[in-house]
Amino acid sequence: MRQLLVMLVLLLAAPGVASAAGALHSCTTSVEGKAASGGCEGRGSFRLVASCADGTTVDSSWFTISNGRAWTKIRCRSAVVDAWIEQR
Repeated sequence: MRQLLVMLVLLLAAPGVASAAGALHSCTTSVEGKAASGGCEGRGSFRLVASCADGTTVDSSWFTISNGRAWTKIRCRSAVVDAWIEQR
């Protein structure tokens, strides 16, 4: 019975592992002065968003990648306060 339960758990977990491998991963951002950079690896869509010291927010266009890597850079008119990746 215990062996059957272990096999059932493994079979149920397998599809989740397969789908997680296809998602975006290793997403990073960096901020330097008036510029923000960011990117991701894997498969999916993302954009880079930054908040600026003057209260505005800027964002990049959406990038879609398939088992690859993409990197982008955006600029504020004032200093960048924070930057993050949005996924869809």
